[in-house]
Amino acid sequence: MPLVIGSFISRHVYRGKLRTSHSPTTSKACRFIDVNNGRETKGGHSWINKEEARVVVKVARLYESSGMSFRIITPYDAQRAHIESLLEVEGLSVNDKVFNVDSFQGNEDDHIIISVVRSQGPGFLRNQRRTNVMLTRCKQSMVICSSRGFLFGEASKTLVGKLATSVTRRNWIDGHEFLCGRVELCIDPLTLSVM
Repeated sequence: MPLVIGSFISRHVYRGKLRTSHSPTTSKACRFIDVNNGRETKGGHSWINKEEARVVVKVARLYESSGMSFRIITPYDAQRAHIESLLEVEGLSVNDKVFNVDSFQGNEDDHIIISVVRSQGPGFLRNQRRTNVMLTRCKQSMVICSSRGFLFGEASKTLVGKLATSVTRRNWIDGHEFLCGRVELCIDPLTLSVM
């Protein structure tokens, strides 16, 4: 995993004992997209955040059109199913692309897109072991889609919240601006890592 993510996980989960030997050292290997108008809604016994799903699918379209190897992880099955249906509507790859955290444990990919879903209570994010699994699946880069206000507020004590506060403002882009095409998630053609 990239050094910036491995170092964070080592400090916050393994008391500094985890060592990462993977080469991506850029601080931009971990990016956040602020989906500040996304709201969690109940989807059966699970949760959905439709605005966040739209952002995830736009990132997936960018990655797929660039030939990047990626997967999407979300804590909630309803969100996984919703993202899969949006990918299908957009004509993007669906097979073996979207997973809940438990089904992706032990796997990894070059680039990971994470849909946090929650915008009010931390829910799943309170489980550090499962959140650790979610955050440690990328080889080169990770994009986390969530509300900045939520991660800096109610979820600030969770592992994802601590990661969000540990990165600089340059590691964040506005989700609405991204969806409207006014802000881009740039890709470095030499390393295919997120810029």
